[in-house]
Amino acid sequence: IGSCAYCQQVERAIAGAQQSVDILLSNAELDEQALWDAIIAAVSRGIEIRVLLDESDWAQSITDKNRPTIDYLNEHGIPARFDDPSVTTHAKLVVIDRRIVILGSTNWNEYSFYDQVQADLSIDDPIVGEVFSCYFDRLWDGSLFPGAVKLATDSVTPDQEMIVPLPETADTENYPAVLLKLMESAHESIHVVMYRVSHYEQYKDSHANDILNALIDAAGRGLDVRVYMDDCAFYESEREANLQAARYLSDHGVGVRMDDPKITTHAKLVLIDHRTTILGSTNWNYYSLAKNNETDIALICYPGVAAPYEAFFETLWKGGRSPG
Repeated sequence: IGSCAYCQQVERAIAGAQQSVDILLSNAELDEQALWDAIIAAVSRGIEIRVLLDESDWAQSITDKNRPTIDYLNEHGIPARFDDPSVTTHAKLVVIDRRIVILGSTNWNEYSFYDQVQADLSIDDPIVGEVFSCYFDRLWDGSLFPGAVKLATDSVTPDQEMIVPLPETADTENYPAVLLKLMESAHESIHVVMYRVSHYEQYKDSHANDILNALIDAAGRGLDVRVYMDDCAFYESEREANLQAARYLSDHGVGVRMDDPKITTHAKLVLIDHRTTILGSTNWNYYSLAKNNETDIALICYPGVAAPYEAFFETLWKGGRSPG
């Protein structure tokens, strides 16, 4: 909070682009001028830029906040457009030269950059880059139909080094499939930092419930299971949902702490056995897990990657408080 390492990383990556920059965001506003200057400078060097932002059919304010950015980019000759309004784009994705991928929880606005707790990752890998580039291509062309990017997860194993890109659209559900498989195989610990968490009494078979019950099962096996979540103090319905989920977990043996109500913890981060990291844009509620366009990644058996995120988690945990 108070600085933007993410902004600096994205700015450097765009400045170093050789061919293309694709940007997919839930929200982008004209707050951090250095980023937009970097994009305009890249265009002047002949870099192909595409920007795709969410157009909401349920929250006009989202569309209204994104429209000035699209207008600004188009005025500078940069292709920028809205997505299909019937599907929520909640992703936060930048792909450089179809190989450098920056993703996580950070939207492009001043509040996200400087006043929220975020978790993001940058990776330079041509295979990962191509997966997310193809995903972006299909969103850009309007050819990403429900379930179109569903992955075969049978080969995902918790005990072998593996990087698993997790692009999502409606009815794809890659993220919960991989997350549950990794949680069920955990041996030592599961640490979570999550902005939104829901437990659905009326929908027993929901993915959100499956994830919470997997945490409870892991705690029952004697693992160190701790969840740090946002208070959502600024949104009453979300606050009540998080609090209800926190109590459900706490009542069933999972350690839970909430953040300071004055702070927004917007990260979506899961750490397993101090060696596996899953992060991105996906919250633990129905739409995020089953219907939205989301972007996540799992880095399995990379303790060097997990270590700084574990330190991040422990710092947050020490400052947390019991659910109210």
